[in-house]
Amino acid sequence: PDGAFYIYADVSDLTDDSVAFAAEILEQAGVAVTPGLDFDPVRGAQTLRFSYARSTPDIAEGLARLARFMAERGK
Repeated sequence: PDGAFYIYADVSDLTDDSVAFAAEILEQAGVAVTPGLDFDPVRGAQTLRFSYARSTPDIAEGLARLARFMAERGK
């Protein structure tokens, strides 16, 4: 897609530290997400921003990596 497209997700059931969670996702899944604290100093510790301004195959790969990461994290 042309332009910037984002999902701002509540991850409070998974973490209360979006900075550490974003770093964990990057390190373990190879997917860059943005901590919500970059946008909201009050509730941002429990949110992440996901960009989907890439090609469809890139988005599909990122989602597959996130799914594997979440499956492993849940064990």
